[in-house]
Amino acid sequence: MNTNLFRTEEERKVTLTPKELKNILGVDPQFESVSEAVYFDNYDLPCPVRVSVTTKDKKVVMIVLRKNRHGGIKNEVKIFRALKEFGLPVPEVLVEPFKNEEGEYVAILSLLPGENLQKLGMRSDEGLAQAKELLVQAVITLTTATDFIRKHEVSKIIPNISLMKELADVNVEENSWFKEEVFQTAVEKLKSILEDITTPLVLSNGDYQPGNFLAKDGEITGFLDFESLSFQDPLMGFVKYPIYDLLPLSRTDVVKIFLDKKGFSEKDFSCRLALGCLKVLKKEIPVSGGDEETQEYRNRTLTLLKKSLNSL
Repeated sequence: MNTNLFRTEEERKVTLTPKELKNILGVDPQFESVSEAVYFDNYDLPCPVRVSVTTKDKKVVMIVLRKNRHGGIKNEVKIFRALKEFGLPVPEVLVEPFKNEEGEYVAILSLLPGENLQKLGMRSDEGLAQAKELLVQAVITLTTATDFIRKHEVSKIIPNISLMKELADVNVEENSWFKEEVFQTAVEKLKSILEDITTPLVLSNGDYQPGNFLAKDGEITGFLDFESLSFQDPLMGFVKYPIYDLLPLSRTDVVKIFLDKKGFSEKDFSCRLALGCLKVLKKEIPVSGGDEETQEYRNRTLTLLKKSLNSL
């Protein structure tokens, strides 16, 4: 897995298409020219683009150009508007999704203030301590929007993903791990546990990685990336921390803090973690072979799977 989250200035430069330039400059009559367009450096490329626009009175305004990555921009802007109604700090939609010359859907959004929690956590021990607390706070705040969004028109485009559905989705014949004993043993054990879990699903962006949350002066200032929004089990968004070893937060007690605040046990998390390992094996890891990095990734995931199952 590529863990190089921060790129050089040259790697981050973006050449905008004529349609993208036209739509950006059409946001405001005062916009005169684009002075710079660069990828944000908190994701693997490609990712959202930060655009610097010079106004007629020579001021510089920052906005965001967002393209499809994992899901759909068209749905994401609808979700942004609904979350804004609820009161969450999410980007404002400046230009509705349009197709650029490559046939990609693109939206233009406002730039929210603050720094993402990944950068905050990497700055210092104090920043790391603050980042983990803010991450848990942000996730809990997001889940408070569940009832509001359930009753909102936008809920029609948001899937419900139960633990049993996630297990069924990985246990399919086209999965290269399907016939592996280690995989089927895990599936059978998890099935008997997960079918008895009645924890209500909550609103989740599907990805609690720290780059998706912004903060400033100790307060959450932004929620980002809702392409994969769903109503999901409240613990599943955290399983990627041990699986992907998301440094530096994965080496803290951030998961335990969340479990304690919401009244879950380590055992509650272990069954979700095992399910997360199965999902990653299916999606990203071959049964055998691969380069040294792939082999290490496979061994780490299988070890984590075994450990989590043994704790159940």
